Amino acid sequence: MTRDPAAPIGIFDSGLGGLTVAAAVRKLLPSEQIVYLGDTARVPYGTRSPETVQRFALENARFLRKHNIKLLVAACNTVSSVALETLRQAVPEIPVIGVIHSGVRAAIRSNARSVTVIGTRGTIRSGAYERALKEADPGLQVNAIACPLLVPLAEEGILTGPAVKEILHLYLAPLRETPPDALLPGCTHYPLFRAALQEYLPACTQILDCAGACAGEVQELLAEHGMPAHGTGGLRCYVTDSPPGFEEQARRFLGYAPESVEPATL
Repeated sequence: MTRDPAAPIGIFDSGLGGLTVAAAVRKLLPSEQIVYLGDTARVPYGTRSPETVQRFALENARFLRKHNIKLLVAACNTVSSVALETLRQAVPEIPVIGVIHSGVRAAIRSNARSVTVIGTRGTIRSGAYERALKEADPGLQVNAIACPLLVPLAEEGILTGPAVKEILHLYLAPLRETPPDALLPGCTHYPLFRAALQEYLPACTQILDCAGACAGEVQELLAEHGMPAHGTGGLRCYVTDSPPGFEEQARRFLGYAPESVEPATL
């Protein structure tokens, strides 16, 4: 269904990590209006049951739908792994994108023959990336590693230095001995560690840009449905809670201060 090209793109995440996706979309598509919802009152989703995650995802979509969005991006790996089809059934008139599919596309397009996925415990436990990668390329060698401590480090702004190197060594030491062709960051917080990952892992391992891949998929889908905008873009942020240090965290994930931040009631 073709919608108004001037309508905004809706993006949501359980917290602020999805702002890395919003930043990538804004960089690639500067004419687009974006409405971002961070469910900061209920983060994280990775520890919740699939049924609860599905309910939260539907509530987020309902909120963004009120803004007459033309496309919905679930910038949350947990939602993408257990609730994407639920969202598509709930809003059949709006195209829905999940970050897992975008990440898998980036891996396939890299021509890697071995891929290691890193993510939260919930995402890795779901097996969603492994299934999707194997479905896309049955001959691909896939490994998955949970790296839960990277999320609190990102939220504290500790992105380089001895602490980060120690945590990377805790989780990824085997990859220095047997490096994969590509590393797929399966969490929207992880792009912040790109420099640290590049320094820690052998140069032969490509760090995939999953946020950029998601932005590319948004661009393709808008073109397919005849919905690219041609005006002046912008970003409106909504959050279900404003924790201490929120603005500093938002700036870290987005790369600059948000233009506006408003409270959201779901």
